[in-house]
Amino acid sequence: MADATRDSLLSKNLLTGILLALLGAALFSIKPILIKIAYQYGGDTTAIMSLRAFSSLPFYLVVLVMLCRDKQQRTKVKNHGLMAAALGILGYYCASYLDIEALSYISAQLDRLLLFLFPSFVVLISWVFLKKKPSANVLKAVVIGYTGITLIVVHDVSSLGSDVWRGSALAVSSALIFACYLVLSKPVITQLGSTAFTSIGMGSAGLAILLHLQWSETEIMQWSVELVSLGIVLGVLCTVIPSYLMAAAMARLTATEFSLTANIGPVITAIAAVTILGEAFTAFHALGMVLVITSVYWMTKPKTV
Repeated sequence: MADATRDSLLSKNLLTGILLALLGAALFSIKPILIKIAYQYGGDTTAIMSLRAFSSLPFYLVVLVMLCRDKQQRTKVKNHGLMAAALGILGYYCASYLDIEALSYISAQLDRLLLFLFPSFVVLISWVFLKKKPSANVLKAVVIGYTGITLIVVHDVSSLGSDVWRGSALAVSSALIFACYLVLSKPVITQLGSTAFTSIGMGSAGLAILLHLQWSETEIMQWSVELVSLGIVLGVLCTVIPSYLMAAAMARLTATEFSLTANIGPVITAIAAVTILGEAFTAFHALGMVLVITSVYWMTKPKTV
């Protein structure tokens, strides 16, 4: 009876984690769609980032204050909060800026797939700096993923022009920085806990973005009602809610289970990009997407004995 109850709880916990991860991935995946629409309403990279920060920062600060009511948590924040803040600025300010800027040059579909290659950068960073040599199958998966991206990039350059190269370079740089953030953040998350780490990291990135706005020449009074509304949706629906959904999912799933749920992301982005933005979806895009998703699956699936 005890074993059956335990198995039932584990199964329920797994199902809850998968549902949380899928919902979080879905909300994150519509972010590039909303950013593309925000550009249509006169937004630029600084305006979009700032509106997102304005609407999301209060949530992270409130959660952090509530967590710090616990003495033990305050001690953890005191010891590891500065590192969490630095990593948050790296992953959610620097990487986000490059990503949003990339979307002014390339399609939402290509941007999402380029960012989706971050596991390959994690593999390469771990190989070079942590001396964790990947298996031959993982290296093959990396090659397959980049082959898929190359197909789409070459097609989009022929259709949309040379700006695709610039946008792709920005998106790849964003993915590389985010991969560095992931590699460096693991030990800090272990010390702080995922919720506190998320609150500090995202909150610090929000403050950095607002400083960026202060030093920029952006005219706030020129922001349209539509742009402000999109910024609020981006901040709450595509930033705050999925960040905590992902944190809750990570607490319930193994790294492999969590990674596999993210495979739905590019599919959701592609569907939304075609139906909402009217982006083209050719055989090149279909084949490229399949190759990239297959690549990430091979890199994250458990090893067979």
